[in-house]
Amino acid sequence: MNTKEKVRLFKHRHKIRVVNSATLCDALRVQGFTIIEFNGVSDNKDVADLIDALQLKDYISSEKCFAFQNDKYRLVFLHEDLNENERTVVLAHEEGHIWNGHLTKDCVFGTDVIQEYEANEFAHYLLTDRIGKKKRIKICVAILVLLLMIGVGLGVFLKQQSDNEIYTDNLYRTDTGTKYHLRDCMYIKDKKDVYRLTKEEFESGEYEPCGACIPNRDE
Repeated sequence: MNTKEKVRLFKHRHKIRVVNSATLCDALRVQGFTIIEFNGVSDNKDVADLIDALQLKDYISSEKCFAFQNDKYRLVFLHEDLNENERTVVLAHEEGHIWNGHLTKDCVFGTDVIQEYEANEFAHYLLTDRIGKKKRIKICVAILVLLLMIGVGLGVFLKQQSDNEIYTDNLYRTDTGTKYHLRDCMYIKDKKDVYRLTKEEFESGEYEPCGACIPNRDE
């Protein structure tokens, strides 16, 4: 089944005549998803606790909308500051992930190029059906902008995850030194040859803690 046929089946199954954020949210609820609106700054306690429990803070800080499911939850997180057009675009994109079967156990959203393309194509045909040329252009531009935001957010998140797996937290060394320091230590803060200490270097025992900035730190 090609993407146009998938979109037609989706609209027929959910009896969608007008595509907007309300009709897309209704379709998501029928599919068993709960819409969670967030802002990432002053969320109510229930939303904040849910984000913490599912360990989704990195996504909350970088994404405007994303879907999540595991054995217990089927959720779509939607930023409350988006306007109607933006809400419609991002919800259509997430529906593309869901309708194409990208969400699996303990999955947030499509994380490879093919999945993003498929979700994007689904959203394109869903949003451009039965609209005028000028509005179609505006929606396509909005999709491109939001996809750039999604791509940048994903890149930042993956980079942070990679760095966290390789490096220690806030420990640094120099090329010639035998001790590790905090970044603002008086012995290294004005030097140029300062590098973040890797976990492998830390565990090797080759470096000792600086007596000035971390005299009581456990090795």
